[in-house]
Amino acid sequence: MVESYRATIEWAGDAALGTILLAAASRPGCSANLTEDGNHSKLVIVVQDTSIQSLRDRVDELMIALSDIEENHQ
Repeated sequence: MVESYRATIEWAGDAALGTILLAAASRPGCSANLTEDGNHSKLVIVVQDTSIQSLRDRVDELMIALSDIEENHQ
């Protein structure tokens, strides 16, 4: 059996920003789901890989991208 590692990232906030973050999370090794309730949204991103180091690298890269988007969102 192949080992599998998973990390889940959850975010909640403005629906417009949620849509942008969802697009950024659309990458290999990630699955993302955005639910909206009016102007509020919740984003759940699941990152999965076969090695713990690769998972860490994917999560680090994703967190940097999401952070940059959040900081620059007007």
